[in-house]
Amino acid sequence: MNVISSNDTIAAVSTPLGEGGIGIVRLSGDDSFRIVDNIFCASDKRKTVSLDTHTIHYGLIKCPETEENIDEVLVSVMKAPNTYTTQDVIEISCHGGLMSLKKVLELCIKSGARLAEPGEFTKRAFLNGRIDLSQAEAVLDVIKSKTDAARHVAVEQLRGVLSQEVEYMRNRGIDILTLIEAGIDFSDEDIEFASVRNITKKIEELCGKVKHILDTSDKGMVLREGASVVICGRPNVGKSSLMNALLRHDRVIVTPIAGTTRDVIEECIDLSGIMIKISDTAGIVDSKDRVEIEGIKRSKERIKNADIVIFMLDASQCITEKDMSIYDVVKDKRTVIVLNKTDLRGKVRESEIRKIFKVKKVVKVSALKKTGLEKVEDALAEMLFGGDIAIPDGAIVTNLRHKKILERIDEVLDRSMEMTGENFNAELLASDINEVVHQLGLIVGKSIEDDILDRIFSQFCIGK
Repeated sequence: MNVISSNDTIAAVSTPLGEGGIGIVRLSGDDSFRIVDNIFCASDKRKTVSLDTHTIHYGLIKCPETEENIDEVLVSVMKAPNTYTTQDVIEISCHGGLMSLKKVLELCIKSGARLAEPGEFTKRAFLNGRIDLSQAEAVLDVIKSKTDAARHVAVEQLRGVLSQEVEYMRNRGIDILTLIEAGIDFSDEDIEFASVRNITKKIEELCGKVKHILDTSDKGMVLREGASVVICGRPNVGKSSLMNALLRHDRVIVTPIAGTTRDVIEECIDLSGIMIKISDTAGIVDSKDRVEIEGIKRSKERIKNADIVIFMLDASQCITEKDMSIYDVVKDKRTVIVLNKTDLRGKVRESEIRKIFKVKKVVKVSALKKTGLEKVEDALAEMLFGGDIAIPDGAIVTNLRHKKILERIDEVLDRSMEMTGENFNAELLASDINEVVHQLGLIVGKSIEDDILDRIFSQFCIGK
């Protein structure tokens, strides 16, 4: 992000472009009031700089050069430091239309504002100390949340639940580092600031805390990103019918003709607050049809990257070599075996399936009659969370960047524990704990490089 200055005044449209009830142009910076006063005529003729903070005022946006009325607006005045960015902020609520917003933004820029870069408003909130980096990242998670569970977790992180845990661990690391370095500095003076046993105990406590939070990451990542589920099987076993049944509407074309689905079709379902990205795939067969070959290739790629695979069988037909060869593709994945068409006369028994595929459980459904769907959903929940979808209390790791940092910290602390026994080396131990403190600082932004900041905030939309 090539920001010229964190003090210049930026402007951007902060609402989605398109027709709507209102659209908002947001400004932040020292010249916000001067810029808006150049284009805004309040109904009471007062200048924005003289208005009380956190008040809203009616008036017109006018072109300074032609006096043309551009739009009838409401202007929200928010004076530093109690604003989103801690700077002076003004939001102009226009009629929701592309041309109106475009014209108002153009006038702001002509009057001295600079077009904001992606995430620059939130980046200023971070740089000015109103929120830390993990809270800034949570802003994006709130915006992008697809389920209520994802929203809840993001809001908790925005409130600082994770930040507090990270700061606690960071302070414990600093305490340990202080004891070790004091022992090094005064080693010649026969003064013992802390015994090896005491330092070991403190490192063990910190290590346990890191592992506890890291253990939430698998569930947290699913809450934030959702889980990928792929339905696979040979042609005409009812994959598309199952997908339609789970979605509760007809999304995929279903016919008695084998090979109807020739590409991967993806939709999302809300499974008790968890977003499940479910994909219907082309039946995996030997084919010379170029379109069908490409569809099968995509199916295999989707299976490879799936969190869970639903492997479907047809209860009205015997197990075939084709079933076996397809299962061979998915057997190393977390797999739910679903026996479909149980409303028809069966030719294969559940016990036979368990024996052939060496599984303990088979879910029996009729996608046509829409029976057994709850059992499929329960099986997915069991695979993802051991059946417990409830959101855990306390800090949850939902961000891949945070997870990788904590994994690195976990490795360093494990190594540190090895040095607290007979191989105790104060200098090496101090170096490790210093690394832990540094890495924890990366999560909240206390020791972060500019290029990483740019990468994080570039994911935001312009205007946030």
